[in-house]
Amino acid sequence: MRDPNRVRAQAAAFRLLNEIGMPHPKLIEIEDLAMHRNVLVVEEAMKSSEGRLIKKGSNGLVRIKSGIRQEGRKRFTISHELGHWEMHKESTQFICSRRDMLDYAHSPMEVEANTFAAELLMPSTYFRPRCKVYEPSLAVISDLANEFRTTLTATAIRFATETRHPLVVVFSEEGVVRWSYSDPKKDLPYVRTGMAIPRYSSAGLINEEGEVNQMEEFDQADWFPQLSNSDRFGILEQSKGMGAYPFILSLLWLTGY
Repeated sequence: MRDPNRVRAQAAAFRLLNEIGMPHPKLIEIEDLAMHRNVLVVEEAMKSSEGRLIKKGSNGLVRIKSGIRQEGRKRFTISHELGHWEMHKESTQFICSRRDMLDYAHSPMEVEANTFAAELLMPSTYFRPRCKVYEPSLAVISDLANEFRTTLTATAIRFATETRHPLVVVFSEEGVVRWSYSDPKKDLPYVRTGMAIPRYSSAGLINEEGEVNQMEEFDQADWFPQLSNSDRFGILEQSKGMGAYPFILSLLWLTGY
């Protein structure tokens, strides 16, 4: 399996934005942008997928799951499929699940589509300067999500990539880590998929005490059990529940790394 070409994906998104004059992405209606590229977007009931792309000659059809209430999630899904349209000419059909929308490490084509979507919705030109903050937090990321009309999860991943701070984003469900992300260029330790969230972490305390509203240190939380004592460093963390969904998003700031 080939490695994902993230640079190519970012360049493809940049070219598309440049083609329409590089407006701030909050001004872009993604459905209209897709139509500009001969791709029609429709909503329909789907159980097993979040988005689908069908190509026929120079025309394309994107189906997205009806009933998606989050504007940011809908925009990212369309942008993801548009990434397939722009980059992956060898395939005529893509069926993408919710898991595919969170894939930044495994399937090369899904990683490229996600990288394309992130650059399209949060282009470095506009997004990177907004990441120059003294202290990272989910409040900062939430403000960016509102500004760029993106989901908190996608914005957290983009922020972790663009900021100078060493950050790890963790997504957990029912007390188990489902995935984690850090910028590959920063070479940070990883949080293991499938491990139980530390009980005395911000994520472990949400159900008992409510959301943690600022970055704090939790002495007894061990997110990196694979590290020896000599490799330990300071960690500040913050977690937020995802509303009606049983998910928790955690931001780990490796202050001593």
